[in-house]
Amino acid sequence: MAETKGRTLKRSEKAALLLLSLPPDVAAEVLKELSEEEIQKIFLTAARIKEITPSEIEEAAKEFIEDFSYVANQMANLETLLEQLQGVLPPEVYERIKSLVGTAGVAEGIEQLEKIDSRVLASLLKNEHPQTIAVLLSQLTPKKSSDIIKYLPENLRYEVVKRIATLENISPGFLRDLIETVTEEIKGMGIAAGLKKQEGTAIAAEMINMLDRDSAEDILRKIGEEDPTLEDKIREKMFTFEDIRKLDNRAIIEVLKSVDKNTLIVALKAAPDDIKDKFFSNMSKRAAKIMQEDMEALGPIKKSEAEKAQKQIVAVIRKLIDEGKIEIGGEEAYV
Repeated sequence: MAETKGRTLKRSEKAALLLLSLPPDVAAEVLKELSEEEIQKIFLTAARIKEITPSEIEEAAKEFIEDFSYVANQMANLETLLEQLQGVLPPEVYERIKSLVGTAGVAEGIEQLEKIDSRVLASLLKNEHPQTIAVLLSQLTPKKSSDIIKYLPENLRYEVVKRIATLENISPGFLRDLIETVTEEIKGMGIAAGLKKQEGTAIAAEMINMLDRDSAEDILRKIGEEDPTLEDKIREKMFTFEDIRKLDNRAIIEVLKSVDKNTLIVALKAAPDDIKDKFFSNMSKRAAKIMQEDMEALGPIKKSEAEKAQKQIVAVIRKLIDEGKIEIGGEEAYV
């Protein structure tokens, strides 16, 4: 068993760690293949892990690889395993995995890069040739690649995307050397600086957000039946005050109709300017001016008071989301 800071992880916790280390969209696909009871157990286990350290993830991954290696050795050969995967995976995913077979360290290197903060990777790659960047990003998940691209210099984004779209055959040797170079540079910076800080309830909340509404509510309800406090913690992580940025104008107007004016004044007093503007731009000029004057007249307030008001605003927003009156990320055009 892995021990970190005196903590011994159970196999169920290691399984949760492995799942949580995957990109949320990939983890959601895995969850679809599990039973309701298994999903519930994973979320309960994951949410109770206070902090996930890189060493714990590494230890869990090593144990999984050892177990998987034993199972894989029972196969007649690697080609047999690939044939079975061909009928299960989407064609583009199968071809990607097939191209990596026989390239020592490539798959492991890609898994490590998936966990590195996108801004760190973008900083390392921005001085590389666009073709080199395109090759590396083509091996990462689309979600991860798109996140890295947005941190690249604007004049580089178009060229990289164009080259990704026109990629054909990739030399396994070149790919291996590229990944080794990038990972060595990251180690030189200090790997802890690149790894995302992970915390069970936050990741559980992110994963639940990837599920459809009915499945998410069913899981949360069952978690609440066993541990109401845990359910509240997960729900709180599912939408924060900072996430108001994700609401479109229609949603903000609905929020303005539902929140207490005085609570909103206190909440916005300590809010970032862009969130304040989000609300002011959806009021009449007169109403916005009055609220700004009320905020100035309020004078200094305690941080705890502002946070309490912000939590009340978030509670109203969560209620509106649950009732289907608003949705997160509603910027998509209506047709």
